[in-house]
Amino acid sequence: MAELKVDPSGLKAVAATCDGVSAALSEAQAPPAAGHSTQASTAAVAHGHQLIDAVAAKLAATASLTGYKLHTADGVYRRTDTGSGQAISTTVQV
Repeated sequence: MAELKVDPSGLKAVAATCDGVSAALSEAQAPPAAGHSTQASTAAVAHGHQLIDAVAAKLAATASLTGYKLHTADGVYRRTDTGSGQAISTTVQV
């Protein structure tokens, strides 16, 4: 059976990074399009900003979900590790 090595500190660090990326993407704002809204180039730039905003929102949601899952995995691992350690210490006297 393969050995599983989990680094709780690493899980927590990557989760925090995901949270930061999600926040940064959520806060990013495109500048207003320069020029009159009836100009084709202004409309094209505005449309491009809308597309970028939509992609940024999807990326932010993905980063947020990944961070949530990593925070959850960290907590589950820590609880399992603590519980296993207590079970071993009560059954095995060294």
